[in-house]
Amino acid sequence: MSARTHKHNRNQSQSLSSATKSKNAAPLHPAVARVSNLIRRRDYQAATELLRSAGRDPLVRNTLGVCLLRLGHVEEALAVFRQFVLTPGSVTERADVSNACKRNFAMALLMKGSPSGALDVINETRDPNHPMAVRMRDAIKAWEKSLSWLRRIDWKLNRIEPPRCQVPIDFEPGEFEFDFETDTVQRHFDKPSDNSLELAV
Repeated sequence: MSARTHKHNRNQSQSLSSATKSKNAAPLHPAVARVSNLIRRRDYQAATELLRSAGRDPLVRNTLGVCLLRLGHVEEALAVFRQFVLTPGSVTERADVSNACKRNFAMALLMKGSPSGALDVINETRDPNHPMAVRMRDAIKAWEKSLSWLRRIDWKLNRIEPPRCQVPIDFEPGEFEFDFETDTVQRHFDKPSDNSLELAV
């Protein structure tokens, strides 16, 4: 990786971290604090192995899901996000789940090949200018341009995705709900959206 690319990726991570910060911060769940150094080193595999058995706290599950996305384990990541982003036994999003978790759920849907599901989740957060939301929308727009005219019409008019749909992304997927760039690792709260949305996922 070139110095320029490394600097670009670092700046992207910092911009996302800054975008999710708020005035309220709190100590991390102990399990997430334990894996923060692994995440700093991008050792997502080791972090995943520790987080799988670390309980059902939403912060733990979100961190696990992001690590899985970055490892390319999309199916497992999607299952993780469904377990705590959606109300049990339904396809309705929980109102108390943060927008960051919902955007990660959208990212899992996008990587799974469901840009329509991803857009539904992004729209539900009502935070259209968040850097990660913008990147996902831009990726979908670029993918649209690659479709044949018939597939594009189907997508534009009916939100019908082609078989074996794949939306390329050129950025690191997922966002953590904490700042691990500093020596003091703290959680930053991202306000949940006001309303829930029923999703066909």
